[in-house]
Amino acid sequence: MDFVEYKLKVPSELTLFLAKSDKKTEIQRNALLLYPYIHDQTISHGRAAEILGINKYDLIHVYEELGLPYYNMDFSEVEEEIETFHSLEADLL
Repeated sequence: MDFVEYKLKVPSELTLFLAKSDKKTEIQRNALLLYPYIHDQTISHGRAAEILGINKYDLIHVYEELGLPYYNMDFSEVEEEIETFHSLEADLL
């Protein structure tokens, strides 16, 4: 995987936290940079994982550890999905 250096404007107090550079912290930081694009559906979890050089399930686990959901559905959307499932299931029987 290729890496490039990129200047990022951050508050000076944040530099203390950015200095830590173990592999796990680096993946978490970069995953957090990608999360807004996953959330607004610009890219998928799979594409974000490719960018980070990890598999999709490892990325989902990273987000899970950070408290970020894989599914972004409210309760009414979940109910709708369940209804659709039951409707499709009934059609198959």
